[in-house]
Amino acid sequence: MDDTELHYVTYDPDSIWEQMMVAYVEAGGDILYPGDEKEMLLRSVLSDIVQVFAGIDNGLRMQTLRYAVGDYLDIIGEQRGCERIEATAATATITITTNETGSQITIPAGASMTADGELYYLLVDDLVLTGYAQEIIAEIIADRTGSIGNGLYRGTQMQMQSTYAAINSITVASDATGGQERESDDTYRERIRQYSLASVSSGPARQYEAAAKAVSSEIIDAKAVNLGAGSVGVYLILSSDTGAAALIQSVLDALNAEHTRPLTDNVSVYKATDVPYTLNVQCTTDGSSQTNSAIAKAVSEYQEWQDNTIGLAFNPDRLMAALYQAGASRVVWAEGSAFNGTGDIEYTTIEDSERCKGTITLTTIGG
Repeated sequence: MDDTELHYVTYDPDSIWEQMMVAYVEAGGDILYPGDEKEMLLRSVLSDIVQVFAGIDNGLRMQTLRYAVGDYLDIIGEQRGCERIEATAATATITITTNETGSQITIPAGASMTADGELYYLLVDDLVLTGYAQEIIAEIIADRTGSIGNGLYRGTQMQMQSTYAAINSITVASDATGGQERESDDTYRERIRQYSLASVSSGPARQYEAAAKAVSSEIIDAKAVNLGAGSVGVYLILSSDTGAAALIQSVLDALNAEHTRPLTDNVSVYKATDVPYTLNVQCTTDGSSQTNSAIAKAVSEYQEWQDNTIGLAFNPDRLMAALYQAGASRVVWAEGSAFNGTGDIEYTTIEDSERCKGTITLTTIGG
């Protein structure tokens, strides 16, 4: 049993076994040795007892937000009015150009097509070809869920899996958007915590932010800003620029729903403005793989912290401290390092509508 975590039922199999042996001997039994049939029987009883303790402990832990996973976490979220964001498949529109054949055919919904032979898209509705030369707009959906389906862009040529003589060409008319992975347990747990126990009714900044994040797992961060009397601006960090316009519109629709926002609020949604930085970091180290690995990890953790929060000040001092703690003996911001177009690498505040977004190049010099 992991003693570093909270448990509702504590047990030690070795201690239970000792108590069983004492009770067995006090009841008139002989001392047992490994391999004895009675010892083997009691070992199986011990296993059952331990499983019961573990099951009770796990069942109690699954009722807590901190430790619940999977369906148990879903139940906690449902109780708090915050449901998990499920995986969705990307959709797009295509333009089908047909030849004149003189005969009408119907291509059924679900007919598949592909651009690369690996990822397939399916017709959403039946498609009727009249037998005349024509252009038809149709909707397609990826045959699997996830953001992988978003990689289909306007102008791409598609081919049907089955051959239809009437079809001359298939061209993607609009980028595929809307595909996303199922929200992970860790992300969902944090969103439940922010969502609070009550249904979201926007007004306070945190509730606007929670409602925005609930739209899609593609939203890394959201920040609500007072733009003046009755005006609210909600700024987003998205995991990808693909489908950004559609996602921003979805957030806008969600935040302007009658059951969500106060009637006095005028809500606008924007993508947070990127404030660029470049850090060329030179670290002198003892040359050991352990130190170099710790330094690389410190850089990765800093960049995730710095880049994924709206309104967070640029703080290179935090990175430098982390590098020294990781084992660097000297840290230098090398030539080419810059923040927002200047060479000043120092703590700098940014606007609530902005987020720092940069690149870090690490060079280690062995001691």
